[in-house]
Amino acid sequence: MKYIVIGEPCVDIIHKPDGSAIHSYGGILYSIISLAILSKPGDMVKPVMNLGEDEFENITSFLKKYSNIELSGINKVKHPTRKVNLYYTTYKSGLSARFETSTHPTYPLKFEEIMDLIGLSPEEIDAILINMVSGIDITLESMLKIRQTFKSYIHLDVHNLVMKTNPDGTRVHTNLRNWRQWCLCANTVQMNEFEVKSMSASKKNEYEIVEELLINAPKTLEKIFHKNNITLMEFDLSKVNLEGIVITKGADGVSGYQKKEKKYGNKSFVDLDKFDVGAIENHNLKDTTGCGDVFASAFMLSYANNRDFIKSLHYANRIASLKTSIEGIENLYQLK
Repeated sequence: MKYIVIGEPCVDIIHKPDGSAIHSYGGILYSIISLAILSKPGDMVKPVMNLGEDEFENITSFLKKYSNIELSGINKVKHPTRKVNLYYTTYKSGLSARFETSTHPTYPLKFEEIMDLIGLSPEEIDAILINMVSGIDITLESMLKIRQTFKSYIHLDVHNLVMKTNPDGTRVHTNLRNWRQWCLCANTVQMNEFEVKSMSASKKNEYEIVEELLINAPKTLEKIFHKNNITLMEFDLSKVNLEGIVITKGADGVSGYQKKEKKYGNKSFVDLDKFDVGAIENHNLKDTTGCGDVFASAFMLSYANNRDFIKSLHYANRIASLKTSIEGIENLYQLK
């Protein structure tokens, strides 16, 4: 299997509730390394990303420890690597349990750059993980073109698409323009419980967002993709195939949604199936940083291989729980 991982790395400074701080590399590196560790012998993991020249040698040297990570998709840029300060308060205390400040990320990868960095024909790629770690890792136009070009399974982690950076570097949730187009370009979409609430300007709740994407959107695809002329290219609507939505909820586990045709008497209708998976309690909890990124890689890996939505939810939930007992990317090998 050949996996492409798109997103941006960063340098994390993790400020813990006890006042201590940990310096580590983070961002997309959690997804890349966990995918490399969990994948089968002979699989290839290829990160496609911009990486600041200030950390290029350090990060690529670390990634070379994993023989199945192909480094030719990493683009060295002069822009410094993004620095993120993560401040944790009390575990399980909700959105306020963590806030962050960030320096500016590098520029978004254009579609032509993505194709050059991948360096393989679309037919050779089995799955693509797009993790919007900085929120501007790629543009919507690139996302649209990726969907049109690749028949591969695509998993989108919404992540910081619904975040904005204030002048002082603090980051807060905001709504996402064209959120339907972003999500419909993937086969499966992942977001956490706070991201889903921030998605629409009209403040749709979790069920309304899922219903709009899985049930209502297929009826109005032409309107969604062509009304606002968001791209100059022709968009083949037959390429749209959103199969499921995953909502991660930290200590409350994860919920997954799929649409399903059902019958009531002689009538057929389409409804939502919801699957709730409880969190696995971890008595050795050390660090929750990167859990969502590890969940994304584990879910994508499982679903790409078995196309079993519920099984993939349980697998990713288990791996993410194990990650909470591991600090930093240096120790991710313990996931094996």
